[in-house]
Amino acid sequence: MFSSSERLWNESERLGWGERNESTEAPWQDEERNYYAMLYSLLILAIVFGNVLVCLAVLRERSLQTTTNYLVVSLAVSDLLVASLVMPWAVYLEVVGGAWLFSRLYCNIFVTLDVMMCTASILNLCAISIDRYTAVVMPVLYNTTHRSRKRVFVMISIVWVLAFAVSCPLLFGFNTTDDPMVCSISNPDFVIYSSVVSFYLPFIVTLLVYIRIYVFLRMRRKRITFGQASGKVQPGSIPPSVVRLHASCGRTELDIEEERGEQDPEENNQFQHPVRMSCEVKDLSNGQTHTSLRPMSHSSNPRFRTMHAREKKATQMLAIVLGVFLICWLPFFVTHILNTHCRTCYVPPALYSAFTWLGYVNSALNPVIYTTFNIEFRRAFIKILSC
Repeated sequence: MFSSSERLWNESERLGWGERNESTEAPWQDEERNYYAMLYSLLILAIVFGNVLVCLAVLRERSLQTTTNYLVVSLAVSDLLVASLVMPWAVYLEVVGGAWLFSRLYCNIFVTLDVMMCTASILNLCAISIDRYTAVVMPVLYNTTHRSRKRVFVMISIVWVLAFAVSCPLLFGFNTTDDPMVCSISNPDFVIYSSVVSFYLPFIVTLLVYIRIYVFLRMRRKRITFGQASGKVQPGSIPPSVVRLHASCGRTELDIEEERGEQDPEENNQFQHPVRMSCEVKDLSNGQTHTSLRPMSHSSNPRFRTMHAREKKATQMLAIVLGVFLICWLPFFVTHILNTHCRTCYVPPALYSAFTWLGYVNSALNPVIYTTFNIEFRRAFIKILSC
């Protein structure tokens, strides 16, 4: 009887110490969660602030209203929706320790929006890369066909329809789970499907397009350098449009540009890189003058240099956007698959949460990249903030 009483006393004492330890640890845990919640809330405000600036800059500044920048606005809208519709739920889960206390319908809406916005971001980057490829590799076709607002709005509509099509199975209960306190993507098949379709496949396409753009720009730079070094024109390389200009050396290059602009677009498309000719007048010893035509390199054309530099800078900036997107989201998608399909792998919940928030951080970085690498966006932001 004594030993029984002693055992009960020891157990009660042990339980008492456990309760006291929990009571002493709970305030520290609550303080840590509140600290993270404050940081996440500041991140949400930064995302909203930066991406609203991007949208206002394109809407207000006529110089920024280009096909590529309309796609940039679509990317900014996806980031805004992440900050306003997805991240507040993620902050709530961080504060309460991951316990979902709302209905299953709200959970389905939350995970659907999460997948949809991430898919829309990478598809917008894919559309931007295709737009850059057309602008750099096929400039004549881009200026005559791919520049209309109707076409870019069709591209944006396709991006958002595809993003919803990828994520909508979650909205209709495809993501089933037995625990009502857990709200996550628990269907193993959907984890593979969404990771491949929402991230890996469009990223590979985008990466291949940017590699093709890089190769083209490098080859064009070599052609320009070789043309400057040789200073010769190959037989048959002068198009008829230039041959007709041999007799009129008095016209300026701007006049020739305007005349070429009035020609049929198909003729311009046929000769995307004509050899430009300049007149050279020499005084001979007998008092006469000799007029000859010399090939003029593209690099000596200020308009060509400006256009080439602008397209190169835009492509470089958007390639950086793609690289930052990869750095922010690749760790999450790798651990996302491992956490679901690898039975021997253990991904700590804290690490999984950190990778999730690293992906959300990407939504705040794009406006910083535009400000750093694009002077037109930087001027527009300063103009908006100074009002």
